[in-house]
Amino acid sequence: MNLLLVSVDSLRLDHAARASGTRVRTPRFDALTRGFAFTESCFSVSSATRPVHATLVTGLYPFEHGVQGQHDQRLRPGTPRLFGRLRKAGYRVGLFSEAASIFHGLDFGAPVRDLDRRPEAGLAHLRAWLAESAAASRRCLFVHYWSTHTPYGASDGLAMGETLQLLRGGRLEVVRERYRRAVESLFEAGIAPLLEEIDLGRWSIVIFGDHGESWTPEEPYHGKSLRNSVLRVPLWMHVPGAGRGTGPGTAEVVSLIDLCETVGTLCGLEDLEPGFGRSLTRSSGEARYCLAEVRPGGDDDAAQGPEHSKAGLRWCVLDRRHKLLGGDEGWELFDTWSELPVCGEDVSERAEPYRTARLEMRRRSRWGESAGPVSDGDESAELRRRLRALGYLD
Repeated sequence: MNLLLVSVDSLRLDHAARASGTRVRTPRFDALTRGFAFTESCFSVSSATRPVHATLVTGLYPFEHGVQGQHDQRLRPGTPRLFGRLRKAGYRVGLFSEAASIFHGLDFGAPVRDLDRRPEAGLAHLRAWLAESAAASRRCLFVHYWSTHTPYGASDGLAMGETLQLLRGGRLEVVRERYRRAVESLFEAGIAPLLEEIDLGRWSIVIFGDHGESWTPEEPYHGKSLRNSVLRVPLWMHVPGAGRGTGPGTAEVVSLIDLCETVGTLCGLEDLEPGFGRSLTRSSGEARYCLAEVRPGGDDDAAQGPEHSKAGLRWCVLDRRHKLLGGDEGWELFDTWSELPVCGEDVSERAEPYRTARLEMRRRSRWGESAGPVSDGDESAELRRRLRALGYLD
C-alpha cells in the first residue's frame, strides 16, 4: 500500500471543505475527496508547527519527544522516527516542504526537501518524484504546504509585517479574505492536481491541518494559546477498498497523535513505539482524554509584550465534554466545543479527572521522567536565523 500524507500549515477548521459553515469554495478538491472520511472532531497536539510534526514522526506527545515550542531545537535522543522505519520496511520515502527551514534540526528519519511554493512548479517537483519512484513496490510521500501560513500573500512576505499591522488596525476582514484566497488556491491548484496524479485505488491518503489561526490581539497568529481556533483542525482520510467513510468517527474525539499509529497500521509496521495514539482505521468508540501543549517564547513574543515573553508551558486536557486549560497562572475548565467557562461550586471536582489524566500520562510514559525541551546551544542561532527568514521573528 502506498501512502500520501499532506500537512496544510495553519489551516483553520472553518476554512476547510466540508466543515460546518465553511468559508471556502474548492469544487475540484471536493469532487476528488467526496468519498473520503472527514472529521471536525480532531484536535492538534500543539498550536506550533515544529511540535506538531515532531509528534507525527514519533507518535509521542510534545512533553515526551522534547519539542514543546517553535524554538526547541531537536527531538529527544532515542525517540522513534516514523519515516526512518518506513524506509527500513522497504518504502521509498519522499519528504517535501514549502518551508523546509522550519524543520531545521529535527531528524525525521529521512531528509526534508524544498518544494517550490508556486503551485505549478511545486506540482512538477512532486510529479518528478512520483515518476522516479514508480518502480518501487511501496511508496510514502509527505508534503507540507506553507501557502496558508501567514502572511497569506501580503506584499512584504513577513508574518510580523503587513499582516500584523492589519490585525492591529482592526482590519481582520482584509486578512480573512487574503487567507480565504490562499486556502482556495492551495486546494484547487496544489492539492487537487496532486490527487489527480495518483491512483486512489492504490494510495491511502491522510490530509490534515497542523494547527489553525487565532487572529486576536493577544495571539495574532498561533503558538501562544490552545484555543479551539488554533487547536481544532480538519482531517480527511482515504483507505482504498475499506468502504466509504472508513476513518475517524464523528462520535469520538481524535488527536493528531493518532497519525503515527494510523500510518503504522496502514503500512504494516510492527515495531512502533507504544504511546497514547490510536489508529484511525480502528474506531474504538471508547472515551479518551487528549493532551495538547505549547511553550511560547522567543523574539516574536517579546515584540508582543512582556506577558508573552515570560509565558511558560501551556497545556490542555480534553474529551468530548470538557477542556481543562492550564499553565503558570493556574487552570480553568471549559465546555469543549463552545469554550464557555464551566462554573459552579463543583467545578474543582469536575476538573479533577482532567488534572489526574495529565499526571497519569506523564507517569505512564517512559519518556515522562525526562520531560521538557531538548536544547542544543550550537543549533539555537541557526534555528533563529531560519525562523527570522520565514518571517517568524522581527
